[in-house]
Amino acid sequence: MKNRIEVKGHPFSDAQEIKPMNNDSAIYRKLQIYLDQFPIGYPATQSGVEIDLLKYFFTPIQAKVVLCLTLPAITMAKIRRNYKTLFQTDLPQDELSDILEDMFSKGVIRRSSGAGVPRYGIAMLAIGMFEYQVDALKPELMEMMHKYLDEAFGAEFFRASLPQLRTSPHLAALVPEFIVDTYDNMRLFLLKTPKPLYVSNCVCKQGEALLGRPCKQTRNLEVCLMIGESNHAQRNRARKISKEEALAILEQADEKGLVLQPGNSRNPDCICICCGCCCGVLTTAKKYPKPARFFASNYYAVIKASLCKGCGLCVKRCPMDAIFAGDKHFRVNPDRCIGCGLCVTRCKPKAATLLKKAHPVVPPINAEVLYLKILREKAGRKKMMINMLRMLLGKPL
Repeated sequence: MKNRIEVKGHPFSDAQEIKPMNNDSAIYRKLQIYLDQFPIGYPATQSGVEIDLLKYFFTPIQAKVVLCLTLPAITMAKIRRNYKTLFQTDLPQDELSDILEDMFSKGVIRRSSGAGVPRYGIAMLAIGMFEYQVDALKPELMEMMHKYLDEAFGAEFFRASLPQLRTSPHLAALVPEFIVDTYDNMRLFLLKTPKPLYVSNCVCKQGEALLGRPCKQTRNLEVCLMIGESNHAQRNRARKISKEEALAILEQADEKGLVLQPGNSRNPDCICICCGCCCGVLTTAKKYPKPARFFASNYYAVIKASLCKGCGLCVKRCPMDAIFAGDKHFRVNPDRCIGCGLCVTRCKPKAATLLKKAHPVVPPINAEVLYLKILREKAGRKKMMINMLRMLLGKPL
């Protein structure tokens, strides 16, 4: 991939030749190569911004501990064994516990507590470490993230044919005769889920505001929905809400022209509510000539020439610059349309409509299956099976 630097013969990959560096710098390079093996990788760049980000997130000892984690969360006992194997030295349990809890508090790793025993796992950069920085962002982090997105991570994020998020249409955009599957009907999904619901501030809107670019769509930052006990909730970065409050947020999203982007599975654990001016996913995709190919959506918009009055409201509401002026009316560029329905819901003459694709795509059952499929596409079936076996045994890749 463009901008990716191969490092051959390195003990954590198939590759090698790292420039001479001190021990701390070598640890960060090892961590970069290790993170690059996960479903959404962490490619190297010519500028080294990826190392700057790792230094921002981790101290050298924390970086060493992260090298002992896997994507599935594992117990501290397994992490300690991995550390001893990798570094030929022991790390006292109390010290290891403090390091893990500090990293979890900082939002750079994940934690779960099945059977009352805390387990810790790798967090990918996005969706992961970056989102966990909500309410704790700094301008320097945002500047590094923008640089990394432009140099390498944007291409990595969109490399897989299966995206981490899907586009769910606003229901007001769908005609009554459509049979809308639950995974495309976020209102029904929220009503049916037995899990607790939470809302948090939008990390993208917070970050852009720090750089002097406040959201053009809404002043309300508390819009991102979480389903279940997320890391945000565990770290007191989210507020528990009722189903009525969650449904009201969906209504406000339509009113303000925000896109619904749940996790790309039949059981999403989040619904990102995104704008075309702040969202890292939307703004990065918009830079490509055919961004629609990066999104999982079962719908697309069309504008009926006979009904269009040329008011241009659909152009203002489209987050992907997918609508353009024709001879006497507006048209939709299908290569840019992600099927969000925002152009439809406020079209007074009913010229804009949302149509269902001829071959709808059913998302994976859950996030675990989604990431397995992404990993298989990235590494191939044989390597994926080896990696999965190592992770099931609680060993680093």
